[in-house]
Amino acid sequence: MSVDPRRPSDDDALRAVLRAGQRETGLPVLFGGVVRGRDLVLSGFVGTRSTILRNLIISTDCGLGGRAIAERRAGAVSDYANSTEITHEYDREVAGEGIESLLAAPAVVDGKTRAVLYGGLRTPTRIGDGAIASMVSSARRLAREIEVRDEVDRRVTLIENAQATTGPVPAAVSDGIVESYLALREIADNTTDPVLAGQLHAIEERLRDLGTHSDVPTTRLSAREQDVLAYLALGCSNAEIGRRLQLRTETVKSYVRNLLGKLEVHNRREAVVEARRRGLLP
Repeated sequence: MSVDPRRPSDDDALRAVLRAGQRETGLPVLFGGVVRGRDLVLSGFVGTRSTILRNLIISTDCGLGGRAIAERRAGAVSDYANSTEITHEYDREVAGEGIESLLAAPAVVDGKTRAVLYGGLRTPTRIGDGAIASMVSSARRLAREIEVRDEVDRRVTLIENAQATTGPVPAAVSDGIVESYLALREIADNTTDPVLAGQLHAIEERLRDLGTHSDVPTTRLSAREQDVLAYLALGCSNAEIGRRLQLRTETVKSYVRNLLGKLEVHNRREAVVEARRRGLLP
């Protein structure tokens, strides 16, 4: 079985941040793009009047956005066409949209620019500090969304590599898969992106089926029972499980009793062994 992560598009995350950014910055026109290789491809637009910027490729060090990519910091110019602070490869496109003052803020992940957000005015007026701060905040929010997607990809790769092995899965790898399951569940519970949440829940279902055999009893666990079981496999105490899942210790004990009953075992160690035999854990 192969896990297909189907990473949600970073462009979709960019567009969502831009829509919120227009309200937060008060700027009439916003746009941006995701860095692909060394170049930025513009793919998100709010308040634009034409298609002249659509799919425009911005090269590193060129224009205000290229400078933001290279320097990994925000910048703004109040008279774009006549500014001596930037190069002017994209004057025609910027002027074609009627933009005279421009702001660019990079979304930086692990020291690398992954996207750039722009905000513009159609007058040669200095963009205020409040608008700049809001745009920088939006770029940081986008960077966090991209980090989430990177973490999903990393975790899914671990799972795929484990599934590609033949024979029993080593204990260390098995624990790594369990930790990945818990990490993905936490991301799914906290993300505001419904597409990403749906993708993660689909991966959870595949993880539950990992190692299932037709010659063992079928056992149905609730999502919360699955979480408690995963922490049992990692050797966590009831109190620790309660802290991580934000449950009372007595509630955790109740889940553990339910698990022992469903798995027809007498203690936690036997529960983990039996759960693995039934394919409920890797």
